[in-house]
Amino acid sequence: MKLIYKNPHKIKGFYVWIVNTEFLSTQHLKSKLDSNLNDKKLMEKLVKKYGGKLFRASGNEKKDKFFSWFSRIKEWPNQKKVKIKSSIQPTKSRKDADNDNTIDFFDFSNYLDKKFQLKIDFDINSFETILEVDSDRIKSYNKNSKLYRQYTKPEKYLEQTKEIKKLARKIVGKETDYLRQAKKIFDWILENISYKYPPEKRGVMPTLKNKCGDCGEFNHLFITFCRSLGIPARSVLGMWVIPKIKQGYHAWAEFYLENIGWIPVDSSVAEGLKNKKDKDFIKFIREMKNPMNPNYYFGNLDRNRIIFSKGNNISLINCPKKLSQFEMMEECKSLFMQPASVSPFVGGNKKGIFIIDIHHELNILE
Repeated sequence: MKLIYKNPHKIKGFYVWIVNTEFLSTQHLKSKLDSNLNDKKLMEKLVKKYGGKLFRASGNEKKDKFFSWFSRIKEWPNQKKVKIKSSIQPTKSRKDADNDNTIDFFDFSNYLDKKFQLKIDFDINSFETILEVDSDRIKSYNKNSKLYRQYTKPEKYLEQTKEIKKLARKIVGKETDYLRQAKKIFDWILENISYKYPPEKRGVMPTLKNKCGDCGEFNHLFITFCRSLGIPARSVLGMWVIPKIKQGYHAWAEFYLENIGWIPVDSSVAEGLKNKKDKDFIKFIREMKNPMNPNYYFGNLDRNRIIFSKGNNISLINCPKKLSQFEMMEECKSLFMQPASVSPFVGGNKKGIFIIDIHHELNILE
């Protein structure tokens, strides 16, 4: 059994954060925001007016601050010859020792009350991943290794409850082969979970209860089932390579087999292809010339993706003790990074919102 990486796409592109904070200086808007932070209709109007994505925050320090963390695009087995260039250099960088990501920290505090742009250009080769299965016996795990301990442990949103463990054991039955156990989990998810974006609530237990979730929740459920059985598994966060589309963020999973490596699994794509409920999604996969067989996405992966980060609950560097409340970012950790996490207006007396217009352009050269 082995993994093969072939048929690379040469990809050239960029992604841009255009941050608009200057409208906060208008007295009329500031007075409205101070008393209407929970007014959903007001928030929707602001997003419509200014475009982009809206974030809320309130200050808790003496000085206004605006921090952001990016997971830098880097090389992985199916992602090579990476070149990146940033229009603003990071304030500080550090390797994420748990997941092998590189985290760039940006202090944008000097840009408050103005509009600014961060542009990151990149060139990469993205390879298709193929799992060749033969009669080789899969080796037992080294349960004392750092990798095994890191990727079989319970984490926030990946809780290994009694219910999870019992259901995982029921799904695999008497099967003891790690690869076949993972395939049984994959098949069960395709039969029992439906795609829904956005999910009502993140986490494996809400996903099980509601029988639905987005790509992130599909992969969290697969990962947690695997971990509860002693199979190392982790998240992969990235982006579809789709020319002329504004956003195409995506999440999938991978599990580890000793002496073979990390095996990719994309259960949300497979579910969409199997159940064929979303005609636009079927058209989207066909236009990308990706395989239409749901089973392809267990063990194999198309080349139309860019990887931003791997793992969950990623530790952030230069993190203040008190962070602004922000979805999926707690206790100086980010649930995942695709490509960034932000801590808006940590400090001062500001109470309000700001707009980040995120877009990218990707071109397949050959």
